[in-house]
Amino acid sequence: MNDVLELEIRRKIYDLLMKNPGLHAHKIAALLSISGQLCDYHLLYLERYDIISATKEEGFRRYYVKGALGIKDRRRISILRKETPLRIVLFLLQHPHSTHSEILTAVPVVKSTLSYHLTNLLEYQIITMVTMGNEKRYVVASEREIIELLIKYKPYSRIDSFKDTWVDMKWPGAP
Repeated sequence: MNDVLELEIRRKIYDLLMKNPGLHAHKIAALLSISGQLCDYHLLYLERYDIISATKEEGFRRYYVKGALGIKDRRRISILRKETPLRIVLFLLQHPHSTHSEILTAVPVVKSTLSYHLTNLLEYQIITMVTMGNEKRYVVASEREIIELLIKYKPYSRIDSFKDTWVDMKWPGAP
């Protein structure tokens, strides 16, 4: 493995993916200030030598360092790299048991788009739906695990409006 990572650009890609799993090639190229073609070449090289792997989701190939994350966390990080699902999760961390309408007031999307993202978050087991009377309410599933992923990989860093979210949030089980 060390021979493959001797080249500085490959080492930079590897290090970037260790800190930010689930990035796609365009984002990697932009963060490292390299051309898309150069990035694609080195990603393919790293894949060929079994250093990284890729999954294709919604038209994007997302890249991960082999063995760094399990399948469940890969799926979670993949969806949390998208702005709208991330906004929903961050809102639900601060406002558990929110209804569709309450989430809609906080997340700037149309009703059908919110429904689409809630369905995906439910499918990826990032949130769960709780029925209270005749109302459906949403909470973050495995809250501690999700918070740990958010803290470790910081997919929220590109959303300026959430810089203060962590100050207001309480760690699950904390007084």
